Amino acid sequence: MMSALSLRAQIETRFPSAFATYRRPELRAILTGISQIDHLTGGVPMHALTEICGTGKTSVLVSLLARASHEHYCALVDAKDAFDPAAAEAAGADLSRLLWVRCGKTKQKLRPLEQTFQVTDMLLQSSGFGLIVVDLSDIPEKIVHKVPPSSWFRFSRVVENQPTALVFVAQHAHATSCAGMVLKLAAGPATFSGKLLTNFNFNVDVLRTREKKGVQSATPDFSIKAQWA
Repeated sequence: MMSALSLRAQIETRFPSAFATYRRPELRAILTGISQIDHLTGGVPMHALTEICGTGKTSVLVSLLARASHEHYCALVDAKDAFDPAAAEAAGADLSRLLWVRCGKTKQKLRPLEQTFQVTDMLLQSSGFGLIVVDLSDIPEKIVHKVPPSSWFRFSRVVENQPTALVFVAQHAHATSCAGMVLKLAAGPATFSGKLLTNFNFNVDVLRTREKKGVQSATPDFSIKAQWA
């Protein structure tokens, strides 16, 4: 009678990975630099796709880049050339560690959204960035809504095997079930000192986490200081 060890050896000879143990990537995250969000979520997860949507998303984007660029090489895929590098630098971003891809500025015949997705795919395959942000904020919602679910699924599967946090910034959430985290922001009342605007106030709902369920906790409020204040 063949022993269990002999049987296992024969199986491993023919199928080397038959008894391999799957090890889930270490759960790492990049802090946004906004304490209320980081306390609630633990930061933007790596090896996962995150969506940030709603009013205030650009403020979170700038804060995230300011924090992440001091620890990682970052890439921003700017679908409609809306990024303000001066504002990001004023917030503390290290622009020397940021690759800014301005889509729609070349002579390619691809539409901005198609070019954006193509570039994002190339950057993910390169494995050289700790954070890749894709800003779709200024793409009409009716166009983003037509992106097939298979595209979001492919991005989520690819990033699972990369030491990268992939973040999509848009008016509304679209990847949903393919996302490791979804943040929805809304504007609160602004703060003034006399007639001078001093702070933008926001609240945030965490609609999804890597555990694939909503967070059952109070919505935190946070504020961003006006750059000119």
